[in-house]
Amino acid sequence: MAYSNPDGFLAGIMAKARDALADSFDLVLVIIGAGATAALVEVLKSWFPEQTATIADETIAAAAGFLLFYFGDKIHRRVAPFGLGAFLAGVGAWSSQFTASIILMLKKAA
Repeated sequence: MAYSNPDGFLAGIMAKARDALADSFDLVLVIIGAGATAALVEVLKSWFPEQTATIADETIAAAAGFLLFYFGDKIHRRVAPFGLGAFLAGVGAWSSQFTASIILMLKKAA
């Protein structure tokens, strides 16, 4: 198996993320990817309605963003930063349900 070492796999993803941010235009593409996540999910749901019917939008966004990030450079170098933004937005939305309850415990009692 190519990725039997999890540290090597994560190091490869981090190296790929560093490579995806080569210049300031790549940073703009990351931001655009994060902003376009809802539209990306809607497009995927329209093309694959049966397959995505029971999957949360956050999961679809994270999976699609990761695939665009990880394999996007095979299409064009600028697809990877866009995918990175979509992946981060999807993971952020997905994890917000867990982290929001922890942060809200700090709220001042009325």
